[in-house]
Amino acid sequence: MSTEIIIHAPDYNVERDSINIIIEKNLQWKIDSYITKHNKWDEQVRVELTLKREKDSQATGKLVITIAGKSYRSERENFDNVHDL
Repeated sequence: MSTEIIIHAPDYNVERDSINIIIEKNLQWKIDSYITKHNKWDEQVRVELTLKREKDSQATGKLVITIAGKSYRSERENFDNVHDL
């Protein structure tokens, strides 16, 4: 399985590497069985993350995972930790 990770987070320039590591770890340990279940032909997986820092140091984010042409989306407002998305 090849994975393309796209991060849109202009407010998180310093944390960009850490965010990428978090995404990779979550792909390996948390959602790998879910991806395998939906990716029967070993197609490319695309992960697109959009983060925006709010005034109170919390974040708003959107995560879109595309597997075999189908998109799965998660959105969350006012969270403290990227793991929560």
